[in-house]
Amino acid sequence: MPFRKKKDGDLDEDMAGALADDLGDGMTDAEEVNLDDLPFNELPIEIQIKRLPKRPKSRRSWLSKILIILVFLSPFGATAVALIPILDPETGWRLFHLGSPEALVAVPGSERELQEEIARGVRDMQERERAQHNGDVGPDGTPQSAEDITNQLSGVSDLVGPADQADGVAPDTELSPEELAAIIAEEGSIDDPIEPDPLRKAPLPGLDEEGSFGRVPRIADDGTTPFDAYKRPFEKTDGQPYVAIILTGVGLNEARTETAINDLPLNISLGISPYSRDIKTVAEQAREMGHEVFLELPMEPADFPLSDPGPRALLTSLSEGENLVRLEWLLAQFPGYAGLVSHEGSKFGSLDSAIRPIIEFVSRSGLMYLEGTRSGMASYGAQLASNAGTPNAIGNILIDQVPSRRQIDARLADLVQLAKRNGVAVGFAQSYPVTIQRLRNWALRLKRQGVELAPVSAIANMQVTPQSAAEAEAARREAEQRESEIMAQEAENNPAENTADEPAATIESQ
Repeated sequence: MPFRKKKDGDLDEDMAGALADDLGDGMTDAEEVNLDDLPFNELPIEIQIKRLPKRPKSRRSWLSKILIILVFLSPFGATAVALIPILDPETGWRLFHLGSPEALVAVPGSERELQEEIARGVRDMQERERAQHNGDVGPDGTPQSAEDITNQLSGVSDLVGPADQADGVAPDTELSPEELAAIIAEEGSIDDPIEPDPLRKAPLPGLDEEGSFGRVPRIADDGTTPFDAYKRPFEKTDGQPYVAIILTGVGLNEARTETAINDLPLNISLGISPYSRDIKTVAEQAREMGHEVFLELPMEPADFPLSDPGPRALLTSLSEGENLVRLEWLLAQFPGYAGLVSHEGSKFGSLDSAIRPIIEFVSRSGLMYLEGTRSGMASYGAQLASNAGTPNAIGNILIDQVPSRRQIDARLADLVQLAKRNGVAVGFAQSYPVTIQRLRNWALRLKRQGVELAPVSAIANMQVTPQSAAEAEAARREAEQRESEIMAQEAENNPAENTADEPAATIESQ
């Protein structure tokens, strides 16, 4: 049957044949199928689709597709942006702080301030070195007069402490430029390496015994004590003021520990934390360099548990036997320490029932006891040690409570003045990088102030006077009274926790 295709919308021959079959046998061969004559709804679906009006793709269509793509890629983009500060910290800082106000004043004690203080200290050292090596020629190469040299050398030195400079106090002595140059040449440069002066290798035979957790120190059969054997040798001169420094927290940070051991003067003692990694190696390296070492003894502070001295600390809530077991564990951590330095301990060291057994154990072991509360006063524990004839000392000033260059220099100046008044002073320091840098600079110029740096062991028994029997008994009764008041106050603050302990307390009181 012949078909004709009138226009693009008409059927082809195959489709027309199929349509003729659907229309029935009533159509003759001569009749032709004209799609235009059929209603739209009677056309096959394929024809209807072809005849539907075609609309061009709108802008919304393209935007929706772009949005779908962006939603799919957004997690990858967010991850990439988050990685910018890690891969490139400088670019990350600029990206996330773009348009923010510039910080003009650093927060006191913050890492940024510490870095600024260290940078200023480095610049000061460079200027000092130039002044020393150039002699009568200034840093810019121009000739200088004798007065200019004096001002330059005294300006970069520590002859007058920050506190004295602020008050307008003149130096103790007036030195000529030639004398200052001679002193600087004798003292050396801050960049000169510290020459090792090794101490005897620990442990020494006869100075330890087997304990529950390892070897612990003891007095040798010939009367030699671990304090005498492991301290740094030092000769004192009558009438000479001495300053002693102990750096605590050694061993907790590998980089700071290495710097403290290698860069600090050998007369600065090191207090090693019992929680240090590879504690025996740290102690061995310190003694090989020439530093005497002390073991930190963590005790309960007054604001416990807000301030936590550590998992093996001595606590007032524990029995005497349990505290002695903890003490023995601490003593077995490494050999070669000359004594113990109390860490925190403002509460534990003030209670007679808590601190007396510890001091007796320390005394039997032949060690020195260094009071670390840094109050400058003879604490009860230090007084007990003095009464027992145990080598002892007390801390006077924490030099880096605010870890900035300016504050550290001011506290060191206070320490020097205290030593001049009392003949001896003990400073406590922590192993901050800025502290180590300022200590080395300060120690290098200390002699010109008329004060000498000594190990902590050298000033043993110079701060606390032993009490008579009557004074010791009065102090014991006062400590017991103070302990009773503290316990009563704690019972009043926590009645539920102490209800079960009331019968036992009544029996003990009887």
